[in-house]
Amino acid sequence: MLEAYFDESGIHDRAAVCVVAGYFGYANQWRAQEQKWRKVLKDFNFPLEDFHATNLIRSKRHQPMLGKLAEAIAKSAIYPIAAGIIVDDFNSFSEIQRKWMTGATILKTGKLKTSGAPTKPYFIPFQFCLRKVTDYTKPGRKANFFFGLDKPMAKYAKVMFTQVKTQKLWSQSSWQTQRRLGDPAFPLAKETPQLQAADLLVHLTYQHMLERLAINDWNARPSGMLAICLRNKKSWHDHMFQAKIHLQQMLEQTYVFAGNWDGH
Repeated sequence: MLEAYFDESGIHDRAAVCVVAGYFGYANQWRAQEQKWRKVLKDFNFPLEDFHATNLIRSKRHQPMLGKLAEAIAKSAIYPIAAGIIVDDFNSFSEIQRKWMTGATILKTGKLKTSGAPTKPYFIPFQFCLRKVTDYTKPGRKANFFFGLDKPMAKYAKVMFTQVKTQKLWSQSSWQTQRRLGDPAFPLAKETPQLQAADLLVHLTYQHMLERLAINDWNARPSGMLAICLRNKKSWHDHMFQAKIHLQQMLEQTYVFAGNWDGH
């Protein structure tokens, strides 16, 4: 059974972008990663419970330790998935379109069965990450997901998993592997090196996306520590930035929007 650990960044008010990112792998691979992670922290005399990437990334003093942690990730058989979205692009769509993109079900009458989350753009990359992991899960098997109990995304993750399993939210979509979705769990990040690895990846990706947005250049490949954290990626499509054109394509690929209901 696969295990996936995810974290989020940029979900605060007035954020320009938001990102969901993490890693997946098998349990024995995660055990090896945890041993490497704990050893690096021990070598630098850094307490496990004090690891918060958003603070450490800004500190020059901690760059050597972060570099070693990135190498520990790269030397483990765990695989990165990351997705980010430009908030203004998400908000440019109508409310009903945003509801659908964040989990609402649309009946044949054109009415919404569930409300979705039209004010929370990070649910788009969240769903992307779920789907990517299940796509990599072997038929007949499940992928279990782990989110920090103290993270804002945990509450929505519980609701999302229930809806996916019981209400068939994506019956109109091309997500063919949703039956491989296992169960969510919510450990404390301060006690879980696997979540701390996701924490490092998501904040590096968040910084990279802000830099790309500032210069309006989306062709630059990740470099430095982020490139190391992405070394084991299975595809470049597993590290995705979603702009308005990608969201429009999402709508156009769904018959609900292309057929008898225009989404307005």
